[in-house]
Amino acid sequence: MNPFRVAIAVGAALVVTVCPSLTPTKTLAATKSDSGHDARAEIAASQAVAPGGIDELKAVEIGGIKQWISVRGNNRDNPILLFLHGGPGSPMMPESWTFQRPWEDFFTVVQWDQRGAGKTLSAAGRKVDPSLSISRMQADTEELIQFLLKSYEKKKLFLLGHSWGSVLGVRVAQHRPEWLYAYIGIGQVVNMRRNEAVGYEMTLSHAQEVRNESAISELKSIAPYPNSDGSIPLSKTLTERKWDIAFGGFVYGRSAADGPKRRALSSAYSDYDDRSAELGESSSLQILWPEVTAVNFDDVVAFECPVFVFAGNHDWTTPASLAEEFYKHIQAPEKKFFKIDHAAHYVVNEAPGEVLMHLVVDVRPLYKNMSYQQ
Repeated sequence: MNPFRVAIAVGAALVVTVCPSLTPTKTLAATKSDSGHDARAEIAASQAVAPGGIDELKAVEIGGIKQWISVRGNNRDNPILLFLHGGPGSPMMPESWTFQRPWEDFFTVVQWDQRGAGKTLSAAGRKVDPSLSISRMQADTEELIQFLLKSYEKKKLFLLGHSWGSVLGVRVAQHRPEWLYAYIGIGQVVNMRRNEAVGYEMTLSHAQEVRNESAISELKSIAPYPNSDGSIPLSKTLTERKWDIAFGGFVYGRSAADGPKRRALSSAYSDYDDRSAELGESSSLQILWPEVTAVNFDDVVAFECPVFVFAGNHDWTTPASLAEEFYKHIQAPEKKFFKIDHAAHYVVNEAPGEVLMHLVVDVRPLYKNMSYQQ
């Protein structure tokens, strides 16, 4: 998920608020024009894959509608890594240029704008999809995996889920483990009600530690959070996320994020797509929030594929303590947990080198391990 849009964005930090200090996309476009350079084109040139590699941006039919994917890699013999973005409705495709190019030396990386998000929402004429549900989007994920395996003649792939994407990732790993070399969870959602309770306490504790009276007052005003009956009102979540982000529990050491700026520089996106992404974050949240708040993987124990979990040590959005508890609880053919010290919720952006090191050293070797290819 990506923060600070025109209205709201969600994730398993599933929700964040607007940051008015960010430069609007329109202003960025004007700056590019005034400079005489096409920043999107220059960034695209700097990200070029090697001759013979894969660089495809296309719409494919998934679940009865056109859905957009980006497929990039330096070597067609590399394994596929499918990245499930957060949100729901917050595409990583237009921000992936900031970290993904080195990954493409080792994986064929697929970014997918899910139903109701980004370019896929653009393709639907920005019409809100009333069929949005967790089960519908799990079915989309599984159909896309089948498409990718057939199209690129692969037996299996690596599935990476970030934040909201980790909800889909766990469900697919449970349902179709035979399609996966491994499942990789980043900003792993475990139990939304516990997630929100722990994150809230961390945010309030920090507010008290730094004696921020405005934060203390606003955070105490939403107590109990979640509600005593277990419900999680969106209005309360927005208040919690406001201070979570301000105190660096979303991006470590920073009180704001520049997602819209990165998105505006992506060669994969037009200005129309930028706006679609903003609208998709809001509409996906409104439709899916009741289901998302009920997510609970406490009883998920056995996996039939390897599982790797990455957690930012300073993540208050999907707290690292819950991710580590989940990791210790599960059984899998192989499993590893990576706590990234100088990162919060956006681990792939905050510590791209450390994440890539573990992907190459610890995860990718499963591609050559025949015991997982049967």
